[in-house]
Amino acid sequence: MFSRGGFGAKASRRKRAGAATATDTLTALARDNPDKALVMKYIDQLVADGYAEWAMLDSGEVEVRFTSGETYLLAETTILRLA
Repeated sequence: MFSRGGFGAKASRRKRAGAATATDTLTALARDNPDKALVMKYIDQLVADGYAEWAMLDSGEVEVRFTSGETYLLAETTILRLA
C-alpha cells in the first residue's frame, strides 16, 4: 500500500525549466566514480518523473526530497536520511 503523494501518486510528466542543467550537474558530481554515477542517474530519473526534487546546498552536498515526504542528504561518500 502506498501513502498519498508517494510512489502510487500520479507524477507530473512535464519537464522543469533547467532540467538539462540539473542532469549535467548531477553527472559532473559523479564523473570519477561509476557506482556513484549510477546512483545519481537513478535519482535524476526520479526527479525527471516528478517523484522527487533536489537542491544543491552551499556545502556542495545534494538534498533530495521525495513527494512521499522522505528527505535525503547526498554527501561525498554517504547518503543520510534526514526525514
